[in-house]
Amino acid sequence: MSAIRLDVHPFLSPAVYARRPAARLPFPLDQPGCRLFARARHGLWRALKDLGVGPGDEVLAPAYHHGSEIEALRRAGLGARFYEATETLEPDEAELDALLTARVRALHLIHYLGFPQDAPRWRAWCDARGLLLVEDAAQSWLSSIDGRPVGAFGDVAFFSLYKTVGLADGAAVISRGPPPPDNGVRGIGARELGRHHRAWLAQYVPRAAGLRLARGAAKAYDPDEDFELGDPRAPCARTTPALLRRAAPRDALGRRRANYQLLLQALGDRVPAPFGALPAGACPLYLPIQVDDKPGVIARMAEHGVRGLDLWLVPHPALPVDDFPGAARRRATTVGLAVHQDLEPAQLERIAAAASASMRPPSSISRRRARRHFHWK
Repeated sequence: MSAIRLDVHPFLSPAVYARRPAARLPFPLDQPGCRLFARARHGLWRALKDLGVGPGDEVLAPAYHHGSEIEALRRAGLGARFYEATETLEPDEAELDALLTARVRALHLIHYLGFPQDAPRWRAWCDARGLLLVEDAAQSWLSSIDGRPVGAFGDVAFFSLYKTVGLADGAAVISRGPPPPDNGVRGIGARELGRHHRAWLAQYVPRAAGLRLARGAAKAYDPDEDFELGDPRAPCARTTPALLRRAAPRDALGRRRANYQLLLQALGDRVPAPFGALPAGACPLYLPIQVDDKPGVIARMAEHGVRGLDLWLVPHPALPVDDFPGAARRRATTVGLAVHQDLEPAQLERIAAAASASMRPPSSISRRRARRHFHWK
């Protein structure tokens, strides 16, 4: 097993401080009403309250979700009416119409893994019914639809910035209503920054591989902790706005797309819809693979020094699980693989080979085949 463990997320390189700050930041950071929060769930909670949506109101929400966004809705006093969506995760108009009541105020639309939904269509659908559109772009910063940024169509849109650029925290929210008041900033976040720098060194500097121990021992997944809203007034770290200008993703979109395509060539027979083809404008967060033995595949990948992400295994407790078999199947079978911009060809080859070796037939591919896919021209 390699001494260096490849993670699914980028971490912040210590070299970031030597980078020249970007003159302009990408959407939504260039919008005058954009506000930064520690986590995207905080921005969602605040924006809905400022739009006058609250106790007694309901939101059409996808059954396939992380859970933190549903907790934010519930903590804002909202009820969730869940929809299954289609096999491609696109909402089904007939299903949504059947769920409408006088209390429904909004449609919550998730742009999964950087793959944009047809937001213009759902903008028109909401307008025709007098509903708000909430664009959940937590996984889709830098993605676009016909040249327009994901998040530009909603009454509320929120983004998890740290998932793309490896900051210790940082989320953005924009709203068509009054923007949430500026939260100010908290401490400089030195401990979190140090942890991220150590993690970067452990992943990219062989002699520093032992530093991965400084990131803390792994602990059992706790969905209650993962879904928890926390303090929705918690601001981002004082260093986050300044570091965003230095860590601004100048080449992240192109690198992520290229990396995704390479892994897709090697593992495409196990990639579920709609992720089997990369549409124009998508900035992929992970490459999902569908496996029969999810815990076993993740454990075997770890033995190869590669982390497979257990994507959304546990839904929010408010979801009646038995009513949504499609979402349950995805939760039971989906593993996320890294495609982030810091990965090099040899590391992508390791990821493909580890995933292939960890899956059961019929989708095993030889290391030689994986190597052919990763010939870097």
